[in-house]
Amino acid sequence: MQALSVIQQAALRHISQLGLPSHARILDAPCGAGGLALALREAGFDAWGADLTEDGKAALGDHLVHADLSGTLPWPDASFDALVSTEGIEHLENRFAFLREVHRVLKPGGRLLLTTPNIAALRSRMRFFFSSFYHKDPRPLNESQRHLLHHIGLATFADLRYMLHTCGFRIQYSGATHIKPVSYAYGVLAPLMWVYTRLAFRKEKDPAQRERNVEIRRTLLSAPLLFGENLLIVARRA
Repeated sequence: MQALSVIQQAALRHISQLGLPSHARILDAPCGAGGLALALREAGFDAWGADLTEDGKAALGDHLVHADLSGTLPWPDASFDALVSTEGIEHLENRFAFLREVHRVLKPGGRLLLTTPNIAALRSRMRFFFSSFYHKDPRPLNESQRHLLHHIGLATFADLRYMLHTCGFRIQYSGATHIKPVSYAYGVLAPLMWVYTRLAFRKEKDPAQRERNVEIRRTLLSAPLLFGENLLIVARRA
């Protein structure tokens, strides 16, 4: 079994808590070298991997499918009970199209587990304040050519919530994959962020959105989002 990254380990723990039936069909997209999909298969799930590269062929064999996540996924409607996407959506040119495809291939009530860099963390905000670059992209992207691993679509939690909720999902859990101890050093900024965020949210006039903003603000000011390295979101397909 391949060694899993701390992000993949967090995803695997949360998948085991979703209450999926034994032998549930799960897609890992993008799957990279296939370590997470392989771990899911060893846990008894019917796990598949999808990626533009063949890096996962050794681990997954015929359960690796070549797929461009910016286009149409090569499965019919309602093919999977769950879909896992670790550190993938920030690399895509059209995130809305990807989420609509995820919605299509998931069964009604199916789960999406998504991780992506947490650019709203206090440490990332400070880096952006001083340099105009987030901590997951500390310098301008190399413009010599398009690269699959460039972070071209970094998004805040509020942005991701908007994408998910307008693409037919409802968020069930929002947290972080892990927290680095150095991030707590920025905790002295939390009271200021709390005040500023409350003031900014007061500008919303629509009553329904004001009510939704209470939940959004609570999540944004939670410890996992203030200090976490990577967002971990679980959403249910409507």
